Amino acid sequence: MKLQVEEWDESILDAEDYRVERGLQRGALEALRRARRCGTDFIIRENGQVKSLRPQEAAPYEKSMLENLERLNRKIAELEGQSPSALSLNEKPE
Repeated sequence: MKLQVEEWDESILDAEDYRVERGLQRGALEALRRARRCGTDFIIRENGQVKSLRPQEAAPYEKSMLENLERLNRKIAELEGQSPSALSLNEKPE
């Protein structure tokens, strides 16, 4: 059996895909903030290695998550502005 690998880029993603990614990003951000509030480590995987972050070490990762969240919000707004959702089309009278 031969494995076929396809390179993906963002051109195949739609607004729903970005909303799912945004939900995951929000969940990771919430987990990081809860770990900080509870004084526990936050576990990440970076460059194939598992890394345990103390609450004071997590700030750069939180900043990166917030920047990614902003990027996702912009991309969702851009895609939703390009084409109205199917639901709104179906709600208009013929």
